[in-house]
Amino acid sequence: MNSSSIEHPDRTGLSAPRRVIVLGGTSFIGRAVTELLVSQGHQVMVVHRGQTEPPDLPPVRHLHAERVDLPRHRDEIADFAPDAAVEVYGMNGRHADAALEALPEDIRLVALSSGDVYRAFESLHTGRQTDALPLTETAALRQTRFVSGPDDENLEVEERYLRRGGTILRLGAVYGPHDYQRRYEFILRRLRAGRRRIPIGSGGFLFSKVYAPDVAAAVGLALANDGVTGQVFNIVEGATAPFRLLAQQILDAAGASDTELVRVADESLPSDLALTGAISQHLLLDSTKARNVLGWRETDPDQALMVSVAWHLDNPPHQSSVDFNADDAALETGGIS
Repeated sequence: MNSSSIEHPDRTGLSAPRRVIVLGGTSFIGRAVTELLVSQGHQVMVVHRGQTEPPDLPPVRHLHAERVDLPRHRDEIADFAPDAAVEVYGMNGRHADAALEALPEDIRLVALSSGDVYRAFESLHTGRQTDALPLTETAALRQTRFVSGPDDENLEVEERYLRRGGTILRLGAVYGPHDYQRRYEFILRRLRAGRRRIPIGSGGFLFSKVYAPDVAAAVGLALANDGVTGQVFNIVEGATAPFRLLAQQILDAAGASDTELVRVADESLPSDLALTGAISQHLLLDSTKARNVLGWRETDPDQALMVSVAWHLDNPPHQSSVDFNADDAALETGGIS
């Protein structure tokens, strides 16, 4: 499959051409959103720092600005006369405040968030088990803030956008072409190095995921539906493979089905394979509301995985560790039958 040809889901998006600002519209998820909106006939302004300028991005208007400086560009944004705005990469309340100060008051707003706002995400990091599954939009939220780092807090972003009547889309682990997080590197870096035996843990962890073009489809549907202002939606695939099965699916998609996944003791796992071990709290989200209210559907997961793996194989990271001493040490334990 040619990974350079990425098909976006055929969904009903904005019903009439609009002018949409995409805050962070050139990289990975934002790029998928920009491409879909342009393909649907909308005029788009992407607002970003100018550090990522893909040569194959559709022709759109660009505004280069640091996030905290956005209020200084209020006139330029007003000159574009946007009907809507999509918040893709707001990291915290300060980022959200700057964007909302710069945007006109009466436009449709959609903000991307994450399943990391749920209490279950904090429990995963603290080794507790607190939440029944799957997690709906009414599941308990975290009380502790900035669990993922000193600048990263989706709860603050959600609060700001909900106060302005925005629609919040909570995403699972996003995968697909142009994924700078390289979510499948835990398998693919070993394939590139010619490893034919890969240590793996108990592999039962459930972590809901979603294909980047399907996130874009959800954005288009949320922008089109004026009845969902102030609402929250989980956007994740309906079926979630446990991590061992996901590892095998990645191998199959890469044409490496003969690579052996060797079960080892969880305590022997290399650090980048830790999620294949025993995990206290699963992150399994329920997207029923998005399906019923927005009419959202995912791409066939097998097709989406094939496209994603093909892109990653065609576009390896510039730097990747070739140290497999921890793998060898784990494999030398003899494995677990």
